[in-house]
Amino acid sequence: MADTVDTQFVGQSNEFAIKLYKQVSAQNAGENVVISPFSISACLSLAAMGAGGLTAEELFTGLHYGATAAGAKSTVADNYRRLMARLDTDRTVNVANKIYVQQGFSVKGAFNTIATDSFRSEAETVDFAQNTAAAKTINGWVESKTNNKIKDLISPDSLDDSSRMVLVNAVHFKGTWTYQFDPTLTRPFPFWTSETESRDVPMMNIKKHFAYNNFEEDGFSALELTYGGSDMTMLLLLPNERTGLAALEEKLPSLNLAELTTKMHKQEVEVFLPKFKIDFSRDLNEDLKALGMSRMFSDAAEFPDLLEGNEPLKVSKVVHKAFIEVNEEGTEAAAATAAVVRMKRAMPPRRVQFVVDRPFLYVLLLSGARQTAFIGRLAKPDPATPGAVHYEL
Repeated sequence: MADTVDTQFVGQSNEFAIKLYKQVSAQNAGENVVISPFSISACLSLAAMGAGGLTAEELFTGLHYGATAAGAKSTVADNYRRLMARLDTDRTVNVANKIYVQQGFSVKGAFNTIATDSFRSEAETVDFAQNTAAAKTINGWVESKTNNKIKDLISPDSLDDSSRMVLVNAVHFKGTWTYQFDPTLTRPFPFWTSETESRDVPMMNIKKHFAYNNFEEDGFSALELTYGGSDMTMLLLLPNERTGLAALEEKLPSLNLAELTTKMHKQEVEVFLPKFKIDFSRDLNEDLKALGMSRMFSDAAEFPDLLEGNEPLKVSKVVHKAFIEVNEEGTEAAAATAAVVRMKRAMPPRRVQFVVDRPFLYVLLLSGARQTAFIGRLAKPDPATPGAVHYEL
């Protein structure tokens, strides 16, 4: 198939997804987290198309594409072209890219061709010196592409008269479960945040055939939930111990998520899953530096292929916001990422219960290729959720 996404590209993307998740989650210990590695890597990959020298090498290595050997840019661009073409056929997913350019400047022809053909991106001129108006324009576009779930992605004070370009990616997913949970079965249920402390959460319940396996040797079980009319699936990774999340997160880099799903078997499982909603935002500059992509933020940055003219450019900020809501009907998730470029300066038993009553990981896998679109954890229930706090002594 012409729109088949390269499995090596998916593997590289998932490696980046897990490393970035580990980095971000470590900086938010004990908190709920959701990020869209797909959104972040799409934004950074578009920036990498205009990078050169050591900056390009850091970006390609950091994104796990390998060294920037001849043809590497075209390979990555071709994989994004195939992926975007595949997503065009999925009505539950909306992915959009945009380039905002300072008025009076123009995007280089070769970069514009890649941005348009592979990333489905278009360029629009704005006046960054009018930072409030420019931020309003960018944020309005993001809201429109994420069903109004991602607001105020760019703050006006991140833009000024030295800003030259802002690269933005937005992704929105709204899927209905293949097997919807019956709302009348949802009831308060304890969610254990430690060995001895829990809080009641609204717990959904269903019994159907799902792909499942208990990877006892690795200390967790996994369940996959599917959506009607969508290639997207939700993979739930549940530690077998109440306090097993940290150990599971440490194990993540050694888990091949795509391979993991091949070891799961469809069987009847009674599922208990909490309803939850998470908003998350993060300035990714320090996280990306920690992953080896620091040069693009420095005065040594090389972006020779972005804009016409020889003005030196660097990335001043990479910001990311994500949202996810899981309820009886299904899942809604959205995320947006912006990069601001400026001048330098084992087989289970038949009867199985999957009780998600403790901190866990969730992964939204994009299309049949099993690429990580969203990844996060529910570490503690929504404090707004009514219910008593329980202690076990």
